[in-house]
Amino acid sequence: MEATTTTLKVQILDFSPAFRDDFKRLNIEWMTANFGKNTDNHLDNPEAIIKNGGYILFAEHKGQIVGTCAILKESNKIFEIADMSVTPEFRGRNVGKQLLSEAIERVRKANAREIYVVTSSKLTISLEMFKTYGFRETGFDAEMSIYDATDIKMTLNLK
Repeated sequence: MEATTTTLKVQILDFSPAFRDDFKRLNIEWMTANFGKNTDNHLDNPEAIIKNGGYILFAEHKGQIVGTCAILKESNKIFEIADMSVTPEFRGRNVGKQLLSEAIERVRKANAREIYVVTSSKLTISLEMFKTYGFRETGFDAEMSIYDATDIKMTLNLK
């Protein structure tokens, strides 16, 4: 099946306890498909991300949550994109780009100097999306990730 390039207009929403199950569902679906397992400890306690100064965003289309993205606060100046997922039937329709755009905007408003993502070289579509937004490969350390398959760190400097 060929991916469409039609942009699906979504509403970007902030975390709410009502979206807790959607956050877990979307990320387990994505992690299982791409890494064969779920080893993410954020999924059972997404509120901890918010308490630590991060954000969790959701893409909603016609009452359905179709994507999510967590933004982890590492320090006042550094944030990490994590737990980013779009449900399969909505991939290829720029939902991830809309989430990423809002994530970058949130981090800019927080006066951070950088945002980064740890990902896999196998995820070529995701890598291209991050490059489109100005992310560049930076030093990767295997200790950065809970996934064996991750092998790239990409950073966007905001200052």
